Amino acid sequence: MKSLFTFEIDDLTEGRQITCIDINPANPDLIAVGYGEYDINCTHENQLKQGLLCFWTLKNPKYPELYIKTDHSVTTCAFAKKKKNWIAVGDSHGNIAIYNIQDCVKTGLNIPIATSKDDENKHNDIVWEIQWVARDNGEERLISVSGDGRIIEWSLRKGLELTELY
Repeated sequence: MKSLFTFEIDDLTEGRQITCIDINPANPDLIAVGYGEYDINCTHENQLKQGLLCFWTLKNPKYPELYIKTDHSVTTCAFAKKKKNWIAVGDSHGNIAIYNIQDCVKTGLNIPIATSKDDENKHNDIVWEIQWVARDNGEERLISVSGDGRIIEWSLRKGLELTELY
């Protein structure tokens, strides 16, 4: 069997493994692929590569349309269902970040619209899964599960606000 394309670019993804994939529900041609590095023998943070989130389209499988470098390995990603340009990312250090990819393309800057990086109550272990969930009031919230044993619901009011569910 011969592959049609791969989600890798030597200079960009080299030394990183694919850790997650999500397809944009509003545009099934847009595929987000997360990359990370997991060297369990490495004890020095500065020797690990940054995480990476690439946005691929089937129209151009040779190079991503956009990529976002993160401080730590990307472990999970999920497109929002209502806000079609939003994607949430979880990483190996317990951080959650939400990006508006349309703004990233327009400005050329990969700055999240919200992040848990400086929140002292954020996860303190790998974020294994994140999902957008619709609430009864029509609001969409983010749920995250981590290796620290906690399940957290995140809302976007003044940045990211958390409610511990478990």
